[in-house]
Amino acid sequence: MHPFIAELCVDARRNMLTASYATDALKKIAKRGAQKGIMMVNEVGLDPGIDHMLAMNLFEDIKQNNGTVESFESFCGGLPAPQFTNNPLRYKFTWFPRGVLLNALSEAKYLKEGKVVNVESGTLMQVAQQFEVLPGFNLECYPNRDSTIYKEAYGIGSAHTVLRGTLRYKGFSMAMDTLIKLGLFKSDKMDLSGYSWADLTKELLGNRSMSHQECKSKLLALFSGDKFRASTVVKLGLLDNDTIPAGIDNPMDALVEKLASSLMMPEDETDVIIMNHSVGVRLPSGKCETHRSNLVVYGEEGGWSAMSKTVGLPVGIAAEMMMNGEIKERGLVLPLTKEIYKPMLKKLELEGSWKDAK
Repeated sequence: MHPFIAELCVDARRNMLTASYATDALKKIAKRGAQKGIMMVNEVGLDPGIDHMLAMNLFEDIKQNNGTVESFESFCGGLPAPQFTNNPLRYKFTWFPRGVLLNALSEAKYLKEGKVVNVESGTLMQVAQQFEVLPGFNLECYPNRDSTIYKEAYGIGSAHTVLRGTLRYKGFSMAMDTLIKLGLFKSDKMDLSGYSWADLTKELLGNRSMSHQECKSKLLALFSGDKFRASTVVKLGLLDNDTIPAGIDNPMDALVEKLASSLMMPEDETDVIIMNHSVGVRLPSGKCETHRSNLVVYGEEGGWSAMSKTVGLPVGIAAEMMMNGEIKERGLVLPLTKEIYKPMLKKLELEGSWKDAK
């Protein structure tokens, strides 16, 4: 969709603004846009967006003090507030679940101690680790997309470790991996007419006609006696006798429907955004330090969600800067230069919704 809109903007000589990632297709179109004097501003939401700005601000401070960046690790998560994590995923959806599920199947790539680490599709949930920086939240983290490109994009060629990732509450990755191993992420066509959720689970275990007790025993055997994994299936309603809605013809679509009907965030609950940057720095004296930037934003009860604020506000600020002529670049524009990220961070702070805590 974005490349299609970008082409229209270039043809009509209109600027473009989006919080989304600048894809290779968009970058090609932006080169034509630059020739026509058009701005195509991308990655000015939360992640990507505020994460870029806070990172570049840190790097600038370090370089002004003649420090050398040796490592950079950045993690961000949009989560339900801790009191609303009463399900096996410890997560609720504020957008259609399919995107979250597909992300769990994604590949990832990052730099660790000078070596490129590749995570194969379907194994991402298996490499999640406990996140130690903010222990009060009981978080876990896993890599997101290709982090290696940010060594050049951020101008941190000296870094031997570059890792950008996702934050979730502890237990999310094991629950998701459970659903993957059960076969619910498959999109192979199945005739699910008249199937209940229990029928689908039993079919995936090899025998639709087995009893509930046999099914529970099979689940325990599949997960080597792990009661958390087996109970995840039960607590998500995947052994219920309710009929799967008509028109669904594969396990992935069935799972999307189940999660959309049971784990969407209600209007009377709130969310939280958690972001952390940790930068390993070597000073001219040879001493090593860790510089951190932490951002925690809570949604307002009966008001704006944390996700709405942290995505919508920077997009709105970028739009204002574009209209006021404060952004001089043409073509593809990202918030990686201080002429853009400095005023944006200042305006975000003036909004009074949060302040970066270092």
